[in-house]
Amino acid sequence: MRMKKTLAAILSSTMALSMLSVSAAAANAKPVMEDAANSWAASSIDRWVQHGIVEGNSDGTFKPYRSLSRGELAAIFTRMFGLTEKAENKYADLTGSEWYADAILKCTAAGILEGDGKNANAAAPVTRQEAMTMFARAMGMTPDASPDLSQFTDGGRVADWAAGYMAPLAEMGILDGVGGGRVAPDEHIDRASTMALLDKAIEEYITSSGEIALKNENGFTVINAAASARDTEGVTLSGKAAGLVISAGTAADVTADGLTAGSVRIDGRTSVSLDGAASAGRVNVHAAASVSVGASSQAGEITLHGADASLSVFGSADRVEIAETAASASVMVATDASVETVAISAAQTELSAYGSIASVDVTKQAADTLVSAESGAQIDRVSTAGTGTTVKGAGKVSHVAVSDGASGVTVNTIGSKIDNNSSEAVSSGTGSIQPGHAGTSNGENSAPTQDGPSSGGSGSGGGDTVQQADIVKAPLLDQSGTIDADALVRDYQVSSTVKGDVTEVTISGEHLMKHQNAQGVSDYWIGFGIPAKEGNTYYAGYGAVPEELGAPVDSIADRTYEENGKTYNTVYFGLKDVDLENGAYVVVKNGEDTAAYRVSFQVTLAPVVENMQVWVVNDQASYERLPADYTGAHPWDDAYLQPENAAALPWLAVSYDSNVTGAVEIQVTKDGTPVGSKSHAESTVNTDRYQLWHLTKPADSEGRDYFDQEDAAGTYVVTIRKDGQTVSSEALVYAP
Repeated sequence: MRMKKTLAAILSSTMALSMLSVSAAAANAKPVMEDAANSWAASSIDRWVQHGIVEGNSDGTFKPYRSLSRGELAAIFTRMFGLTEKAENKYADLTGSEWYADAILKCTAAGILEGDGKNANAAAPVTRQEAMTMFARAMGMTPDASPDLSQFTDGGRVADWAAGYMAPLAEMGILDGVGGGRVAPDEHIDRASTMALLDKAIEEYITSSGEIALKNENGFTVINAAASARDTEGVTLSGKAAGLVISAGTAADVTADGLTAGSVRIDGRTSVSLDGAASAGRVNVHAAASVSVGASSQAGEITLHGADASLSVFGSADRVEIAETAASASVMVATDASVETVAISAAQTELSAYGSIASVDVTKQAADTLVSAESGAQIDRVSTAGTGTTVKGAGKVSHVAVSDGASGVTVNTIGSKIDNNSSEAVSSGTGSIQPGHAGTSNGENSAPTQDGPSSGGSGSGGGDTVQQADIVKAPLLDQSGTIDADALVRDYQVSSTVKGDVTEVTISGEHLMKHQNAQGVSDYWIGFGIPAKEGNTYYAGYGAVPEELGAPVDSIADRTYEENGKTYNTVYFGLKDVDLENGAYVVVKNGEDTAAYRVSFQVTLAPVVENMQVWVVNDQASYERLPADYTGAHPWDDAYLQPENAAALPWLAVSYDSNVTGAVEIQVTKDGTPVGSKSHAESTVNTDRYQLWHLTKPADSEGRDYFDQEDAAGTYVVTIRKDGQTVSSEALVYAP
């Protein structure tokens, strides 16, 4: 039953990928934007203009070679996907009155756009890796955990947060570089290239009802069928597609009749059915949609993100996940249907089973979960760490494991073995199973049979293995006050598996920033919390647990953190000079009791400097690439083009993001020979930094940075040194 096919396997085909997919009408039409008529991307531009996805400038021009801003790209995606819901504005640089404000907030709500932890940077030009990442998110793609971009000579320069999205796009043939074997991740993408990317990637853009046979195994299909389609026959798809996106603007019912798709993203509040022998690798539901998997259909992983979303499984699925945002979602597994795992993290979720489910896992975030095993159902195991979980019905639930931290749990299914590892009694029928004890439910109208001490087991055949331990993420705070807490790390998670007295802990996160702890020590700190208990003595270190533990770490017991009414002691690990593959350990002793935690890290560290760009400023267009705080303070002046002006062009510009404070040294070489340098201290992080030099000595050089040379032509390389790391730009050839 398991869906073992990867995206690559689903996409494998001998069918050649066409370079551009352009409708006949678009190909033969007169160019809508006259200045785009001779562009290499003219047909792509016309396609999206005719669909109303892009608009020209007020003077009727398109300016195909002008850089695209983040706000402009957000506006394109807003129109393309019919986005309507807006996120709360938490961006410091977005007032809400800007023309692009609604688009930025709508793309944020859709998960397409993320800021830098503080700002949206909507006026800034989009880099190629930013554009690819936003597009991949819009398509519902899951980032590759082990991306390989080695086919590009500069693939190693792709940022960690972008590589996982760009690698599968390259595998599909959508991302093929800029020539010379380069992918140019931090170069700005212009309007023409953006239109060509969308044209190549989206082979079908459907705006009306009807039956459509897809043959785009290496491309995406987007449905944006407006509300007027509600009264028609809906959209029926067959064939194959790498990915299917049912946009927020779609009101028509969608039927995938025998369709094979690598991924499906559902943003519209509509009805979506996988019928026939349909197959989908991943399905993400971001709206209050009604989704069904037919009796002959199968899905790999289905995740409900939208509140009030509903899912009916008549066929099979490997995993169904109800995310924390999907409050009041409902899932039904029909007779003869099968699901291996249902993972519930949302409040007030209702799961109704008539068929078979191997495992139901209720996290501590999921309050008031109802699991109904109806007559004929078989659920092998239910584990809960939540509040108010109820398991009931005439069907069979073999085993219920109640974790420490759970409360208000009720089990009324006849014959269910109950392991109560919580600190509260578990209600069952007219009685209860006491904390630390095991028993068997005898139904709603009878008292349970209480056996004795709980085995601590999960009922999965592993004897003493449970799915979750009572641990939490250690809160991260930069004591220097220079980095906001929500910008310190992305996708921070802590998970665990308990095996007897040993807990295997996995700490994961992306782009962990170097920050200062309470002792004033700067490092890449991250950690987890262990339930505080009087008498606990802690030992911690890196690598495997040693035979001799050495001295205890008293500071762990001194650090307390409150979450959900419980107190935890927090353990932090600095990862700057640590071999992450060797992990770490924590041992807790309390009297005669000893517990060990084996810690593994799946964490990427933020580079000291990233997103470096180097270019020559020699006209207004290249001037507008400078960071907004500079151009805002120094608007473009035509006098820059006059050689006698003290600020005359050309300039060499370098911009970058700095992720640590402290001294920085910037050196510039031309044709391998140093021509300039600059050293200074930086007291803030994660903002657009820049440095400008006149390429030749200006008319008035007082107080200005310049290269003392007469001929500006040559090959320039910029090197930045900071905090023991060195980052160099690609070679920039300037030939005026």
